[in-house]
Amino acid sequence: MRPLLISGLLLFASLAVAGATMRTHKTDDRGVWLEIARAPVETRSWKNPYEGKPDGIAAGEKLFRQHCEECHGEDSKGRRHAPDLRSPGVQNATPGELAWLLRNGNMTHRMPPWAGIPEQRRWQIVAYIKSLGPEISH
Repeated sequence: MRPLLISGLLLFASLAVAGATMRTHKTDDRGVWLEIARAPVETRSWKNPYEGKPDGIAAGEKLFRQHCEECHGEDSKGRRHAPDLRSPGVQNATPGELAWLLRNGNMTHRMPPWAGIPEQRRWQIVAYIKSLGPEISH
């Protein structure tokens, strides 16, 4: 019985470490996750036509619920392999970098490309994501 308990505790500990490691992302000098920062430099200057516009943000939230919530969670804090969209690694990214990532995806981290969604709608999703702001730790 004792070896089984020890094996179970070791398994639990290794899964906890693996889970914590999966949520760790390396960042660039701006604090943007490298998975996002690999977007072409010119995307940093792309402007979101829906930034700060309540109608665009509301439309983006609706699209998020349809396309993104399944992986990123209702609260956008991530589930399974999907990252927390309120984290600084995402929120420090420019709208253009996020739009590029939405269009191209990141299959290494199981994020599919959303090139099939019209550009206007991808910008609305970005407006919604940016409206979430960074998570404030207490």
